[in-house]
Amino acid sequence: MRIQNSKSWVTYSFGDALLGSSVLLLIAFIVRYVLQTLIEPYAPFHFFIVACLFIAYLYGYRLALVATLISAFLGSFFFVKPYFTLGPASVTDAIQFLNFASVTLISIFIIEKLQRTVYARQMVLKIMKSRHKISLHRENDRIYFSKKESEAWAILEEMLTSFDDIVLLQFDGASVKLEPLFFALTKTTQSVFKGIEWQAQIHPDDLAMLMTNLEQPVVKSGDASLFTCRFSIQADAVPYKVQLDSFVFLGKPLKILRLAKDE
Repeated sequence: MRIQNSKSWVTYSFGDALLGSSVLLLIAFIVRYVLQTLIEPYAPFHFFIVACLFIAYLYGYRLALVATLISAFLGSFFFVKPYFTLGPASVTDAIQFLNFASVTLISIFIIEKLQRTVYARQMVLKIMKSRHKISLHRENDRIYFSKKESEAWAILEEMLTSFDDIVLLQFDGASVKLEPLFFALTKTTQSVFKGIEWQAQIHPDDLAMLMTNLEQPVVKSGDASLFTCRFSIQADAVPYKVQLDSFVFLGKPLKILRLAKDE
């Protein structure tokens, strides 16, 4: 991956960079000026080289090049004989200046190249981390929907493989759907019930228990309630052991009343 804006690695504003560069140049000048009596006429540019390299490292090559020009003037004017003048230059002075210019410019170029490379690597790493997070989120979503789909298929499989023992269904709190087993248990000749007419076929003492379980919210998919229910209003009606299974199907509550299996 190629980072097109690697030249924008500097995090400082132009004002801060200009101020910092000026301070570094000033420090280099003051240190060299203080040491003038001890090291003259040697090393007129060495402290400026250090300042220029720090500027290149912190603020980029543009201000470093400007600092190099200013350093060349300051070093030549204050620390190269004859002092406080710009000429004439001897062969030794020319060699010192060329040494300063070549070392500083080459170092600035290398520092800029390395800084852009580091910045590009950091950007690539951030992009890779971001893509990794996106990939993890997508994988979590895939697992979540896969789990939901598996739960839905498990409910359908349970219904389809053991459909004969289902008495009635209730989906999303709507009216119940009566299955053929309900009509067989109630022994009614009526083939269609409107609204809550079917409740008249349940023994009054058991109807309250059944309705309470149907109205309960689904706390956990797969919960089951066991109780007895008589599908007749006769006093001698046979009680059947029933099981009310509660599921979350397609994000909505599903209740299935079936005859409980004998253990």
